[in-house]
Amino acid sequence: MRCFFVIFVLFFVFLPRSAEAIRWLAVHESDGNWTENDCLEARRGGALWSSQARVCRRQTGAMPHVVAAARIARTTCLNTHAGERWNCSSIELAPKFTPDLLTGTREQAYVYALSAAALSWSVARACAAGALAACSCAAPPRAPPRPPRHAAPTEPHTHFKWGGCGDNFQWAERFAKQFLDGHEMDVRDGKIENVIEVELTTTAKPTTTIETTTVPPVVILVDDQPAPANITAAPRPRKGRRGRKRLPRSPRRGRPTRKRFRSRYEYEDRGSRHRNIEYRMAADDPRFDPQVDLNTRLDTLRPLIAAANLINLRFGRKVVSSGMRTKCTCHGVSGSCSVRTCWRALPGMARVASTLAGEAARAGPLKAHARRRARPRPRLRYVTPSPDYCEPEPAAGSLGTHGRKCNASAGAGAGGCARLCCGRGRRAVRSSRLERCRCRYHWCCRVDCQLCRVTTEEHYCN
Repeated sequence: MRCFFVIFVLFFVFLPRSAEAIRWLAVHESDGNWTENDCLEARRGGALWSSQARVCRRQTGAMPHVVAAARIARTTCLNTHAGERWNCSSIELAPKFTPDLLTGTREQAYVYALSAAALSWSVARACAAGALAACSCAAPPRAPPRPPRHAAPTEPHTHFKWGGCGDNFQWAERFAKQFLDGHEMDVRDGKIENVIEVELTTTAKPTTTIETTTVPPVVILVDDQPAPANITAAPRPRKGRRGRKRLPRSPRRGRPTRKRFRSRYEYEDRGSRHRNIEYRMAADDPRFDPQVDLNTRLDTLRPLIAAANLINLRFGRKVVSSGMRTKCTCHGVSGSCSVRTCWRALPGMARVASTLAGEAARAGPLKAHARRRARPRPRLRYVTPSPDYCEPEPAAGSLGTHGRKCNASAGAGAGGCARLCCGRGRRAVRSSRLERCRCRYHWCCRVDCQLCRVTTEEHYCN
């Protein structure tokens, strides 16, 4: 009895203490089929939570597709934010994360929604491909498919039918809920007193690596005048009645002109400016102050962050389901399309990621005592305001943009120097090297080339 008690105590002492539900992204390096022992090893190694390990033991055949979803989520996040100030590099630290993916920020909301979308997408495609024994093709919808545009009005609709093998999103959604939502529900309800391991060690700043050339590189300091993306002044209050903007009146007929206003959400300048103001104002609250210890801040925010995570997981799955489209194949003589076979297919993950990135820019705060409306608008939710990620701040999970390579011709676009350098200016590094050029083939078996000097110019943020 005493030996059993000692083993029981040691089990909880050496239990992996990372508490983030997205730590399953660390299984992207796994290969091959999974067994129950592999699920236990992943649980001990910190890649899976207890509820996720139970799902792994019940559905071991689905774990290779969970691994594929982890790879898709990591690759998609890195590619989508490659030219942004926050470039999603902290997702590579799984199962340990920096505070930007622990404190309920906009970035955490995006990663949670993207992980849920990638998992449901991967499992649904596996069901349609016949790679899972627990599921098969999706059931055909009840409503008949729409006739093609070039079909005659008198053509009967009985020639158009559901067929093929649609992506089984319903089964994938149930699996994703069991795999992802169980831990967050326990944290939200206070059933788990979790301790979070934080990775405060930031990676080294990117250094400029230049190939060996015959001519030393020339460094030119460039003082840019980018668009005001980090203005800390308070925005001017709007005057007049709020509501839909009215079109200006035409001076001749008194009718609205066709002039179109700018988009309601200008994320490049407007979003970053208001985000920086929100982050500075939230620092006065001890719950959001980055100078306060992270565990102290999360003592009161952990249930609220878990509630926001559940909303974001559900929203990620909804983006995938709402993006499903009907695909059809025509059959008939000479392309007459007398018989049409249709099925429901999922959208591409690149399209889902871009949609979630836009939704993360317009995400709303989740308050502890918010009034519940009858039908709240579905959207991503965050708890802690995000910094602008211009300067290194380990307490907030910001690595800064010093030394980042940028594109001078992109301006304020993705990867542009005006966006990445935050108004600090940039330096241009010109280097030249010798390459083989003007190669000519001589019969037989000889190629003669000349040496050409190629000059390249790269830009890095100060």
